[in-house]
Amino acid sequence: SSGINAEWPLRPGYEHIEYIKKKVSKRIGAMYRSKSLLPLKFRKMFANALMLPHFDYLDIIWCRTYKRKLKELDIIYKKVAKIALDVNPREPSINVYKQMGWLPLHLRRQLHLSCYMFRIVNEICPNHFIGNFTYISGGSRDGENCNLYTKKSKSHKEFFYLGAKAWNVIPQTLRASESVKQFSNTFKSLLLSKFSSDKGYQTDNSFNKFYQVD
Repeated sequence: SSGINAEWPLRPGYEHIEYIKKKVSKRIGAMYRSKSLLPLKFRKMFANALMLPHFDYLDIIWCRTYKRKLKELDIIYKKVAKIALDVNPREPSINVYKQMGWLPLHLRRQLHLSCYMFRIVNEICPNHFIGNFTYISGGSRDGENCNLYTKKSKSHKEFFYLGAKAWNVIPQTLRASESVKQFSNTFKSLLLSKFSSDKGYQTDNSFNKFYQVD
């Protein structure tokens, strides 16, 4: 929802992850038992429609928690994909994500945060976000690239710190997208292409690290 309050605590991140794990685990059992009865197309539909929403809901808020808890969620996310594809549990994750058309969870969260930042920069967001980000001025490289000023943050968990940092790694051509949908689809394609061909790629669940595609 575009009406999200970026600092709304809902429940602590680690507690919300336990909630997701519990909800998804129930459906994993059902999907596993029915995998021999359903064609691949329908197993993928099951995973996309009934599993992914749990991982996505308010992820740009609850992700600011311990890396070990995010890693636990990664394990379940991969398990969902492997059951949907009916592949060996040891199948490399990158192969599985490519076949599902999924991003790794940390890149999925980066995509969602970046889409929200696109809304804010283009003022198609709630009013309380407008005016909270400023462009870097002067003749520096960041200024010439129209990057956002990254506010100081002791914890590096504040939305306005993370939002600016996520926005500043987005390619200039992508920032000029005509709509949120175009931005989202193009950025997802870039991320999928980049990480799947990046021989040095490693999962990094640090909430303040953002993957660069250019």
